[in-house]
Amino acid sequence: MTFGSAAIAQPALHPPTAPASGDAEFLTIGIDVGGTKIACVVTDARDQVLHHHVEPTDRNRLTEQIGELAARAGRAVAESNGSRVAAIGVAIPGQVEPRHGRAELAVNLGAPDMELGPTVSSATGLPCFVEHDARAAAMWVHGRGSGDLCYLSVGTGIAAGIVLDGRPLAGETGLAGEVGHSVVDPNGLPCPCGSIGCLETVAAGPAIARKAREAAAASTPTTTLTTRASAEDVFRAAAAHDAVAKQIVNEVAMHLARALRSLILTLGVQRIVIGGGVAAAGDALLNPILAALQKERDRSPLVEAVFASTSIELLPPDLEPGARGAALAARQRIGAAHREEVAER
Repeated sequence: MTFGSAAIAQPALHPPTAPASGDAEFLTIGIDVGGTKIACVVTDARDQVLHHHVEPTDRNRLTEQIGELAARAGRAVAESNGSRVAAIGVAIPGQVEPRHGRAELAVNLGAPDMELGPTVSSATGLPCFVEHDARAAAMWVHGRGSGDLCYLSVGTGIAAGIVLDGRPLAGETGLAGEVGHSVVDPNGLPCPCGSIGCLETVAAGPAIARKAREAAAASTPTTTLTTRASAEDVFRAAAAHDAVAKQIVNEVAMHLARALRSLILTLGVQRIVIGGGVAAAGDALLNPILAALQKERDRSPLVEAVFASTSIELLPPDLEPGARGAALAARQRIGAAHREEVAER
């Protein structure tokens, strides 16, 4: 599959007026809330990106920040081409209740439970729909391929978005896919969720950076990593043959490969897409994961049979799958509401 790059317009000013929800040309805003950054896009019915903005996450005023981002995005497209925004979609981690726009247990954001949809809607004057971030991204990715899908997002946290028979899997709890909180080391470190040794504590972006800093502080054996190293620094050092960085990357890859094995054996899907901020490492992340999976395949005829026909892709995070998935979800929801209105007439 080939993922195209999106055109980006510059922000402008002047408030839009929402068009009728039945207008096929209406635009939707998509906002993806991450642990370190928030991405905002405005897309049209053909998924063309008309506006794109990224800024650091302000956890102390999260709902206000989301509302302000949406308002600025709406003004930007109104001035740049006269188009109007009809709805907002917000993708956020944790337990999401899409019907009422409630977001809970966003532990990596340190955020309280939020009536996010109604709050943003009140601030902007536009309907706001809320979806789980990995599920939103998975639906966007699914729209550019076929068949069932497992999208694994690796960033500040780790979560899977699962699409089966064309539908995102949320489960009765709304927490389907929260593999980042499966325990991989019962004697490990505390996780923000309250458990000990979750996958996120050994393989998410902050965990990779923590391991690098600990290794640099110990300075045995010698490494080019410093006590201020980021996850990006670790992958860069590993590509430059730093032995300590390579060991960290290989350990992370092993944990992620095991998570993927469990997901695929459980779900029976044949397409895996890896995204999130850590995916910016590219082949420096993908190749060790493939190597770790190959070891699993060499040991087990069952795993070999499962992965022999499974494709594994890496999605560049600058495509903003979470934000574009949120915009897609908003378009689908407002379109469904319009169809219900028509049916009732």
